[in-house]
Amino acid sequence: MDMKTIRKEKFIQATPERVFKALTEKQDLERWFVQEVDIELKPGGTIRTNWAPGMGEHGKVKEVRAPQLFSFTWEGAFSPTPTTLIFELRATRDGTLLTFTHSGIGEGKGWEAYATMDKAWDAHLNDLTSWIETGTCPLPGPRG
Repeated sequence: MDMKTIRKEKFIQATPERVFKALTEKQDLERWFVQEVDIELKPGGTIRTNWAPGMGEHGKVKEVRAPQLFSFTWEGAFSPTPTTLIFELRATRDGTLLTFTHSGIGEGKGWEAYATMDKAWDAHLNDLTSWIETGTCPLPGPRG
C-alpha cells in the first residue's frame, strides 16, 4: 500500500521550551488542540485524545527530547492502522521553527477521513501559534 506523509514548517515567536510545553502538557493541549487529553510523557507512555464525546484517538509516545522533539503514534476510529506524528523544534534568533511530520497515512478504503488532513494540520498549527503568541485561539476540536 502506498503511504503518504504530510510535512509542515511553522515559525513561532516563542522559545522552544514554551512550544514544547504547548505540545506536551494537558492544560495547553486542551486549549488549542483537543477537548480532552491524557498523556504519559515518556517513551512507551500512552496518549489518549477526545475531540468530542466518542470521537478520539490514542497512541504510544515514541520519543521525548525536551525541548527539541516529541513523537507518538496516532490511531482511532478514522485510521485503519497507526500513523506517526513528529514535532521537531529548532531555536532561531527570534523564536522557534517547528517542523511537523505526519507519516504512515494510507490511501483508499478506510482512509477517507484523511483526505482533508493537510488542511486540518494547517488549521491546528495556526491555532497552536495563536495560542502561544497571543493567548487566544478557536475552541479546540476537529479542523479541516
